Amino acid sequence: MDELLRLSAVRVVEALRDRQVSPLELLDAVEVRLAEAEPVVNALTTACLARARARAHRLCADAAEAGHPAWLAGLPVLVKDVVDVAGVPTTYGSPAYRDNVPTRCDPLVERIERRGAIVVGKTALPEFCAGADTVNELSGRTVNPVDATVSCGASSGGAAAAVAAGEIWCGHGTDTAGSIRIPAAFCGVVGLRPTPGLVPAGTTDPVGFEVHGPLARTAADAGLLFAAMVAEPVRAPAWSREPRVAFSADLGGTVPVDPEIRRLCTRAAERLPDAGYRVEPDAPDVDGVHDAGLTLLAHRAALLHGDRVDRHRTAVGPVLRAEVAAGRRVTADRLAAARRTRAGFRRTAAAFLGRYDILAIPTFGVPPWPVPDRPSPYPDRPHLDRAAAVWPLATLAPMAGCPAVTVPCGRTAAGHPVGLQLVGAPGSDHHLLRAAADVEALTGAAA
Repeated sequence: MDELLRLSAVRVVEALRDRQVSPLELLDAVEVRLAEAEPVVNALTTACLARARARAHRLCADAAEAGHPAWLAGLPVLVKDVVDVAGVPTTYGSPAYRDNVPTRCDPLVERIERRGAIVVGKTALPEFCAGADTVNELSGRTVNPVDATVSCGASSGGAAAAVAAGEIWCGHGTDTAGSIRIPAAFCGVVGLRPTPGLVPAGTTDPVGFEVHGPLARTAADAGLLFAAMVAEPVRAPAWSREPRVAFSADLGGTVPVDPEIRRLCTRAAERLPDAGYRVEPDAPDVDGVHDAGLTLLAHRAALLHGDRVDRHRTAVGPVLRAEVAAGRRVTADRLAAARRTRAGFRRTAAAFLGRYDILAIPTFGVPPWPVPDRPSPYPDRPHLDRAAAVWPLATLAPMAGCPAVTVPCGRTAAGHPVGLQLVGAPGSDHHLLRAAADVEALTGAAA
């Protein structure tokens, strides 16, 4: 069973399609691994193995989309506890929703299950994705499998931890301002923030930041789940025969990146010519972009969660209440200015990615911080201040409306993973995953 879990998702799906292994055998392996790892890692809010076995039996009898190019043939996956799975609690990590059991699946879950995925559980998050680490009152704190004393990131920390701990081959996450990419970087796995609109789900983001995407041990595995998640075929822009890469370790000197992360990302970028890329030092003008993003994020919190906070009051946590309060303080003038900045940066990014195929930057500018003694989704100072200072690396892609993938590119002296982030023009998701696979091959840093 351990051998099955060590195989790549791509190899497992090949074996499923060739009937060398059955979905039920994979579920047996996952169940054993969850029993071993979950008491330590705590990556799941809920397991639904009985439902998964029922799905596996039905899948064997009725493979309606077996000819689809993204057919997963019975691959077990995990989904973040923000999308509905019929008969399984959707808690959002909130005590106010501990008894929320939907009767229908989210369209995204329907799509991936129709294409042969089998959902085996829901992964942990901070309450309603609010915070910088994956901890909530319902299920406690999720541990970073690489080092239990440091953060696994948020808000898709449960998915990243489950993949890194070998509990599953692939997991689903959401990314608003780094919520797939930062946990993936901290846990040493691959995470893709897709082009907005490619992976529709049952809810929409009022400011257009949130996207749904895959996390996996390798770029190829992430691409496998991504193909099953997309609603329509991706129309990829043309790339150069010798793809041009703009690399900046600090966004043109605007972000105080940790020296070890700077060194590891620079070393990875300098090796890209060995795989046929042309690398040049450059970065777009990001003046005012992050601050505008923070304004839009605050406004988003008020729109999405204001009624919920008013209704449940202290049944929801102080972090979510604080985010809503901050959003309600945003003035109309400040919001209009943020929207203008975002529109201008989208034009800037489009022009920049017209000259280059990829912008390569660190995924996050500091290593995972020590977990505080208190049950808070934020680090203690000065770690909080350092994390806030490097957050512009994560908000660039959503402000630009672009896809981005993080891929491991090495480890610090303390053994903590570091991610290199590759940002591309809208629709270039598969190109970015191929480039991420090249980074894996060049650095040998795949999980």
